[in-house]
Amino acid sequence: MQNSFALGRFTAAAIRAQAKEKAEMTSQLLLGEPVTIVETGKVYSRIRCSDDEFEGFVRNDQLIAADERTYRLQRDNPAFALDLWSTILGDIAGLPVTFGARLPEYDGLRLTHGGQKFHYSGQAALSEDLRSEAELLIRFARRWLYVPMLHGGRTPTGVDPAALIQLVARLINIKLPRTADAMSHHGRMVDFVIQAQPADLAFFDNRKGQIEHVGLLLPDSQILHVNDRVRIDAIDHYGIFNYELGKYTHRLRIVKRLLPDMDLPNVLLKKRQTVETDESQMAIF
Repeated sequence: MQNSFALGRFTAAAIRAQAKEKAEMTSQLLLGEPVTIVETGKVYSRIRCSDDEFEGFVRNDQLIAADERTYRLQRDNPAFALDLWSTILGDIAGLPVTFGARLPEYDGLRLTHGGQKFHYSGQAALSEDLRSEAELLIRFARRWLYVPMLHGGRTPTGVDPAALIQLVARLINIKLPRTADAMSHHGRMVDFVIQAQPADLAFFDNRKGQIEHVGLLLPDSQILHVNDRVRIDAIDHYGIFNYELGKYTHRLRIVKRLLPDMDLPNVLLKKRQTVETDESQMAIF
């Protein structure tokens, strides 16, 4: 591939740690997402994703060469598909698209991808028209409930914790890194968890003190995160409490804020009425 820019060609392409089929899938490249070609091989190319500079190897047949104008449009003000699943329809066949896919040269009904014309009738919006609001971020995240967990996944067939947060944040024009650890360095520190607000990000560490998990704080002492599946669990000053298992599953490390402070902090965060608490599960909101 001679061009230094490319787009994701199909629904989702595996981004692998090495240039071979059995290498670990570290992420996925969605349809229309722009990348820079770092190095080209016979079967795989090393790519760098435009939003987060995440690098890995993608098969050449999963990429479509793009000129600089198209690359910049897809990077700076793309049209995003907002349905978990939908289809773009061409003259010969359709192509599935997922939440967060980017629709090249989309005019509200039609788009051009790889030199072909497609029709799209699902929900979509230009990046510049999407508001950076907590309510919208939470609404997007809730659409993913019950999607199974998949390391490296970024689609409704499987998603990992950091990917879900990165995808929904990008839809409100916040660009975040691909991993929870790197993500934890963004935003403003919330000094006390009692001051947390809806749509703040909570980060969790392992026994070695390494941040390895992230979730989105919701009203009523709840958190939306990915653990076996996209789910909503309880959270307190210690961490995530899973009522199905009757125990804590993740230990809270820090809370970060990406959005402006609310005029009246904690108005939406009221003590949970529907779930009993005990000595090991104390509501913090």
